[in-house]
Amino acid sequence: SPTFPSLAEKGAYDMNHVYRISDILQVISFAENHGIVVVPEFDTPGHTLSWGKGLENFLTSCPGLGTFGGDYGPINPSVESNFKVLQKLFAEVSSLFPGGFVHLGGDEVPFDCWAANKDLGAWMKQQGIGNFNDLESYYEERLLDIVHHLNISYVVWEEIFNNDLLIQPDTIIHVWKGNWEATMGKVIKAGYKTILSSPWYLNYIGSSKDFELEFEFNWQKYYKVEPYKIPGATPEELSRVIGGEACMWGEFVDATNILSRSFPVASIVAERLWSSEEQTNVNDMGFRLEKHRCGMCARDIPAETILKRGYCPIEFSGHEWHD
Repeated sequence: SPTFPSLAEKGAYDMNHVYRISDILQVISFAENHGIVVVPEFDTPGHTLSWGKGLENFLTSCPGLGTFGGDYGPINPSVESNFKVLQKLFAEVSSLFPGGFVHLGGDEVPFDCWAANKDLGAWMKQQGIGNFNDLESYYEERLLDIVHHLNISYVVWEEIFNNDLLIQPDTIIHVWKGNWEATMGKVIKAGYKTILSSPWYLNYIGSSKDFELEFEFNWQKYYKVEPYKIPGATPEELSRVIGGEACMWGEFVDATNILSRSFPVASIVAERLWSSEEQTNVNDMGFRLEKHRCGMCARDIPAETILKRGYCPIEFSGHEWHD
């Protein structure tokens, strides 16, 4: 960040593990050439431990109760200067990403850290904020006001909706937890647009004793999901289901396995989202998907096999893949 260089200088593992502006522009350009809009996620007020290393008084102090058992937790909403930081940061984001969308996160906010900070508690009392749901709502209202004035459209994780926070009518709710049909039903009945990820977390590793059956079952399960089959929803409400996302989180993924872990399974999710509800033949999908995988391998993309016969006329060579 040119505006806040200390975010990378102090918050990154090292300066070899940083997305520079040139890297971001290269990703955006490559995506545009393939009809893709890049939507960056800046998840707050939780998941911000690395931010605090480069921004003074940014995080809530709570010794022993912070992230990973440390001394700091979410952003401290009682520090007014923190919202000035967010305004400048998102102004930079809006100028860099041309798609007009940003994911604002909002998931997994650890209230116990906020509760342990006596200064924050005293401030809440002065402001008439009675509980931590209301504190989170205060934070999100301030944040959404910032991005609204920057003319940015936004997506948030489902906790923002589940916790009954006050949000703008144009907020897009990203559903990722279990019992997604019920959650999406509530979201669309409340008038919000929504996208689905709950059944498509590709980073999950099968834990069955019979791993082969576990994996084969999982890829078919991805294909059988139908986001529009929400009990009791009207056609107007279903029109608010605007899509889905396959997720690949990084706990067990890096440059050595991200492509093979993602493909061709992500293609299953893509076809599900781009196809009609009537297209459900898993066997047909399996054969076509394996052919698609072989096409990727021929282009030196290390897409893993999903069928037992798993071979390709032109196998992956290990050379750098090309478009």
